[in-house]
Amino acid sequence: MMKVNILIRIFVFALMCLILIGCKQLNNEPNLEEALSDLTNNFPQFRKGKSKQIEYYKLVRSVTYGENEFKLQLRSEPDSVNDPQKILVLINSRNQCCAIPFLSNTYRDYWGFKNEKTIPNVKKIKTNFNQEFIQALNTLKLNDTLGTGRKVISEMMFSLLNCTIVTENDSTEVLSGYSNENHDLENELFDPITRIRFRKNYQKLSKDWHKYECCPDYNSYYDIKNYRIYQIINDEGYYNKPLKLVIKCYRQNAVFNNISL
Repeated sequence: MMKVNILIRIFVFALMCLILIGCKQLNNEPNLEEALSDLTNNFPQFRKGKSKQIEYYKLVRSVTYGENEFKLQLRSEPDSVNDPQKILVLINSRNQCCAIPFLSNTYRDYWGFKNEKTIPNVKKIKTNFNQEFIQALNTLKLNDTLGTGRKVISEMMFSLLNCTIVTENDSTEVLSGYSNENHDLENELFDPITRIRFRKNYQKLSKDWHKYECCPDYNSYYDIKNYRIYQIINDEGYYNKPLKLVIKCYRQNAVFNNISL
């Protein structure tokens, strides 16, 4: 009888431990505030909120893939801010997270825009989006041999950023571009250089469409909201290997500030 009681107690104790572990896992929320604070501390291009950064950088859109295989978030400064900056957040199944700068087109060196120069009075950044994105994938163990990295890219482009695939047939849209306000920069909508840039963008894109037409991991995505085209190229080309990414970016906006009379 005593042995039975001991076994029951062991069973109850083990059950309670499992319940506590389960509760702890359920409460293991990603530390977004820490990730956002680290980013705003390391990149002076981002304003710091007066209290919590998670409250200042409002959630624009969130995507959860599968049964919590990974999550993506897009956060932004308030729309009332001139030239608002954004943050891309990646979260893995263990709720570990990385925050990536998703800067505006003002920071041309960060995006490595083709066919144009950086703005003289804008301080250069010692990193770039390609480097920050692949580093986040590797840190969170999302760049695996199971194709998780490809899933992240697909969900980021389509579900999070609402991009569309752009092809050689979309010449009119690429050559037209878009205009937006930014009172920190000079007007450029009617500058002939702008039209030249759009034309050069299309010519370079067109060459790459033919160059990589047999590449299984190549696509061009038009991010109309942020006035950019992303070329995602995986030079490795195999589905059972981690991604070896090259991300080329093209700026598709022209600054136009309305003048009040």
